[in-house]
Amino acid sequence: MNLQVTAIPFAAQPAMPWANGGGSTRQVAIDPPGATLADAFRWRVSIAQIGSDGPFSRLPGVDRSMWLVSGDGVRLEVDGREVVLAESRQRLDFPGEPPVHCELLGGPCEDCNVMTARDRVTAVAEVVEVAAGQGRTLPDAPQRLVLLWSGRGRAAGVPLASRDAVRIDGRGPAAFAAEAASVVLVAAFTPRG
Repeated sequence: MNLQVTAIPFAAQPAMPWANGGGSTRQVAIDPPGATLADAFRWRVSIAQIGSDGPFSRLPGVDRSMWLVSGDGVRLEVDGREVVLAESRQRLDFPGEPPVHCELLGGPCEDCNVMTARDRVTAVAEVVEVAAGQGRTLPDAPQRLVLLWSGRGRAAGVPLASRDAVRIDGRGPAAFAAEAASVVLVAAFTPRG
């Protein structure tokens, strides 16, 4: 199958304020394009700016993975369990149904999110460091997304600067090559059934 490769530069990623006023989310990509979390989405990758303490939105039927990107971190209460994310690239996986309350450990911080509609798609996602001049083979999946947190490189031939992304639709070999020391999110999405 031929790969369909779509560049998603930082400037093309829309930012949306949260309904509760506590932050904003920059949507890197959503599938299908044009979907929303409220209607028939399959997966979404985003970067959130958390500006104040408060609740997260409940998202029934959604599985969430969250990584701290920058800032002093957060203390989360997830369905009565306390979790602290204080180091960059720390990860938390949690379902969208239970209440989640967020408390900033210092000032504002930034996190990266991968969300999937549980009954429609599964995701395998990780954040990795790639040294300058090194590469990383991408997992083979029907849909993949590479988001460069920092550094400079190429994914599936597309040049990426910090916060740029590339979406790859279709199975087949693809890789990320770092031109400078890089931190990169690699996500692979597979439909259920």
